[in-house]
Amino acid sequence: MTSSSEKQGLLHKNGGYGATSSEAYTNNYNNQIDPSLYSNDDDNGTMHIRNLKSGLKGSLANSISHSIGKLKESMRPFPASVRDMGGTSSLSNEMFNLVKNLIGAGAFGIPSGVATLAGGTATKWAMVPAAGIIILLAAIFGYYFVLLGRICKMTMAASYREAWDRSAGTRGGILKKISFLVPLSIIFIAGIGNVAYSMILADTVKSLAERFGYHISRTASLMTLTVFVLLPLCMVKKLSVLAPFSAVGTAGIVFTLVVMAVRCFDGSYDPEKNGRYLDTAPDLRPHFSDDEHMPPLGTNIFLLSCMCFLAYFCHYNAPRYYTELKNNTIPRFTTVINVSFTVTALVYFTIGIFGYYTFGANTDGYILNNYSANDDLASICRFAIAISVTFTYPLPFIGTRDGILDLFSVKDELQTSTNLNILTLAMLSAFTLLAWHFTDLELMNAVGGAAFGTAVVFIFPSIMFYCAVQNIGSEVTFRLKLESILVLVLMCAGIAMGVIGILVMTVGLGE
Repeated sequence: MTSSSEKQGLLHKNGGYGATSSEAYTNNYNNQIDPSLYSNDDDNGTMHIRNLKSGLKGSLANSISHSIGKLKESMRPFPASVRDMGGTSSLSNEMFNLVKNLIGAGAFGIPSGVATLAGGTATKWAMVPAAGIIILLAAIFGYYFVLLGRICKMTMAASYREAWDRSAGTRGGILKKISFLVPLSIIFIAGIGNVAYSMILADTVKSLAERFGYHISRTASLMTLTVFVLLPLCMVKKLSVLAPFSAVGTAGIVFTLVVMAVRCFDGSYDPEKNGRYLDTAPDLRPHFSDDEHMPPLGTNIFLLSCMCFLAYFCHYNAPRYYTELKNNTIPRFTTVINVSFTVTALVYFTIGIFGYYTFGANTDGYILNNYSANDDLASICRFAIAISVTFTYPLPFIGTRDGILDLFSVKDELQTSTNLNILTLAMLSAFTLLAWHFTDLELMNAVGGAAFGTAVVFIFPSIMFYCAVQNIGSEVTFRLKLESILVLVLMCAGIAMGVIGILVMTVGLGE
């Protein structure tokens, strides 16, 4: 392990974010940065998000273990050699890992967002504006993901927090004082992910138990899982042992999409065809209206947008994806983002259309809750997703825990196994309590995505980019200046969207 003194020397040598004086940082910054590195005039590609037309390519082999630990290390810097040369990850590996990182708990709340967008009309035309929102947000979020990679190249940074310190942090004043909000926001957004996972597991295990004739409460399901499964997993020292189960989770999502398509078309849940799985609660059975007109696009459009915030959110890992990419030029990184967000948008659209077209206005916040406990295919889906969520749970959890240690600058000698276990127990207890209290995954995704996703995706990157452009000085191009201003405008739009989304969800604005 590298000593603290060795780390300081390494960081001082390579740009000095850990240097002891501002002069050292300024000298290294001016010597290393070339405006051509981040100019938009690149013959091989453009810095803006391209049209979403690419397809996922390449082998998926040897990529599962690569994703383990990304969130844990998302706020930690790379060695200088990695910064300068790029990583070893191929385009196909990066694409697969990013898609897997993006498609998580938020995906299965999309159909409920579509139902909300319909405004109670239950018309099947609601998928038209929903598709527009899903695609538009994929483009915007993809652009900001690329923007974070560009910021890392501009500032020679290799982590989200380091990018802030080397851009906005150099401006001093209030921007330097609020730097603690960067890791704090990432901690909260990762923590919300854990709460969502606990909610999904509680509902899933309860349904699986009912399939085998055991009737247990949601609370009993949640507590049993937490004590006997999640707690031991969160205390695992080597996350690499979880890698094989990640493949099961990926296969589970694909299988779930196929099952949703089958059930959408085979009439098993269609009241008009006397479907065989209409034994669910009345508020979970399909309900549609005869209204063939487009639904009124009121404030509910912002609710679906906020749900997509969390569904497209993993921007705290953007610096690591950029740095780990082999030959990490901006055009190659942009290709990774274009393909990954395209595939993710297609998956979300597929989940949304099959889920909503099956259950209409009664679509639940977690779509698998709509399917009957006696539906064997749905039970297999629940089991596969439960395995996926269970063994994914430690990743954001440990990322949150390390973020807390980083935020409070806990010294290495205090990070003993006993202290870490105590912190783990306290965090898991808090997440479980929240998952017990909140039962609406739609609410968790929308409010969490709007509140913290807005900061990490829109606010922080926009400020970082604007400050990084200002730091260039007289050599900055007009195009970069204009883009830095437009990014701030887009930031304001993102903030407004998030605020309205929270108001719609919490106080019923527009109802």
